[in-house]
Amino acid sequence: MIRVKPWLVFFLVLGVAVPASAQTSLEIPQTQSQNPAPVPSFTPHSVRSGGQEGEGGTLQIAPAPTATPQSPQQVAPAPQTLDPAVAAAAAAAAALNSLLVAQPTPGTLPKGSVPTPGPPPASSSLTLQAEPKLPQVFRGCWEGEVVMVDELERLPGAHKVGYWTPKTYRLCYQRIGEGPFHLTFSQTGVVPNEQIKNPRGHVDAVATDGRAHAKMRSDLRFDEDHVEPDLRGSTFAVDEVTMLDCRISDDAMTVSAGVYGTRDGEPWFKARWHADFRHVPE
Repeated sequence: MIRVKPWLVFFLVLGVAVPASAQTSLEIPQTQSQNPAPVPSFTPHSVRSGGQEGEGGTLQIAPAPTATPQSPQQVAPAPQTLDPAVAAAAAAAAALNSLLVAQPTPGTLPKGSVPTPGPPPASSSLTLQAEPKLPQVFRGCWEGEVVMVDELERLPGAHKVGYWTPKTYRLCYQRIGEGPFHLTFSQTGVVPNEQIKNPRGHVDAVATDGRAHAKMRSDLRFDEDHVEPDLRGSTFAVDEVTMLDCRISDDAMTVSAGVYGTRDGEPWFKARWHADFRHVPE
């Protein structure tokens, strides 16, 4: 039996332990590339439900497709709102202007053409007729003068508007012989003015309630001098279509009106006025 020295056993044990420790502390050398080993990526697979795989293989449900809103169509600005009387006057002026443009020669209308008055504001109490029979209270002659207006406004893009030219009215609702009553004489004009030439106009009844209320339309045309120095000596044509709301009370006619004016056939202004017409001897 071989006797081993205690110190030899110590060194033998130490010798075995050291290689084991060194083995566990060894590092595996890196390859020449400094980039980490690539991580396998997941390739998305088509999913019947419209979903897709997210990171880590988790199924994500795609949101339901939404319709792409179409760009709103560009909408033209609404025409400027007019009150019923002015709107009716504008419609009447448009009809009149279309006829004037279609004239083959100045001062004449195409054969068979008749100017159509614009409709008055809708009202269930008024009866619209070609030649309405006005109530008895309208009989006789009525005169009025419109010196001032309640509102005068230039239409968008129109020529500059000057002062209001006072207007005159004379209406005679009479009968000739045994015939029916009708407007035997109706005239609208302009208070004498050096700048105004060739005024001519008339008034037509268009609706009535059969008691003391009637709608009438006035057509007035005149030539006005240019005030610009380089245009002196020349004129421009003015057309005014006025829708009159007439009411009789205590032998007086109260009138409120909306006016639509054009200058050389182009939209120019709108206005509103009110006046009292007086009953005068026939």
